Amino acid sequence: MATPEQIRVHVGNAEIGAIRWPCPHAAATVVAVHGITANAWSWAAVAGQLDGVVCLVAVDLRGRGSSSDAPPPYGIRQHADDVASVIEQLGVGRVVIAGHSMGAYVALMAAERHPALVADVVLVDGGVALPVPEGVDVQDVLDLTLGPAIARLRQTWPTRMAYRAMWEQHPAFAGGITPDIERYVLADLVEVDGTFRSSVSEEAVRFDGAELLADDEIRSVLDRRQEPVRIVRAELGVFAAPPPLIPVEYETRYPRHAWRTVAGSNHYDVLLGESGASTVADVLSAAVTARS
Repeated sequence: MATPEQIRVHVGNAEIGAIRWPCPHAAATVVAVHGITANAWSWAAVAGQLDGVVCLVAVDLRGRGSSSDAPPPYGIRQHADDVASVIEQLGVGRVVIAGHSMGAYVALMAAERHPALVADVVLVDGGVALPVPEGVDVQDVLDLTLGPAIARLRQTWPTRMAYRAMWEQHPAFAGGITPDIERYVLADLVEVDGTFRSSVSEEAVRFDGAELLADDEIRSVLDRRQEPVRIVRAELGVFAAPPPLIPVEYETRYPRHAWRTVAGSNHYDVLLGESGASTVADVLSAAVTARS
């Protein structure tokens, strides 16, 4: 596969980064959105499966990856508007928009706020309201659910390979670190005083995460969606064990949507692993074909 192109798009008070994979034979474009502590390279395995037949453009959200220096405001609505601005400036007409994890909420919100730009929506292990115990502080819930991820944002590593080695120990990657996964994890790093740390802004993560847990408009965005969407779900959770992020009973709760479950997959490799990426690519291709 040819080398992907890093692009920059001016959006209001910020410059947003994105990756565009070469697509000489593409008839349509998919714009993809990553998860809460991820970056655009999380879509590399899917891009490889699409192999230029569909043009894939993955956006780095404010406070992450190549958009790590983009200033506030954060939040799902702002990210949705940023992604819409990217779509407009690409000049490719209506697109299929895809989102993984938190990116699923961004994709749904972009479709709701900018319907003239979005032809269809594909969600990957995200987009449903997360459970929140009553009477619990939102930031405490974030620390409970995202504690290891937030702790990672505060750490430093002596080398890039030390950071890679940390991810090798993660249960989600027990099957090994592929070249696409390596590119994704190393793209997260920035060098500071001779050491390396994550480029992800804790402020952005906490702001966005609080919306996912406490903002009723964000939490109900899938419920308001009248048009069917395509949803790919993982069988296992973040640490490659039950419970999954999206319980299987949601397929019955939302019967109007088209569901695919990737057997044995977890919240990470449902997008980054070979089987997961192949399934997501198939679903994206079907969405593009249905809209062409």
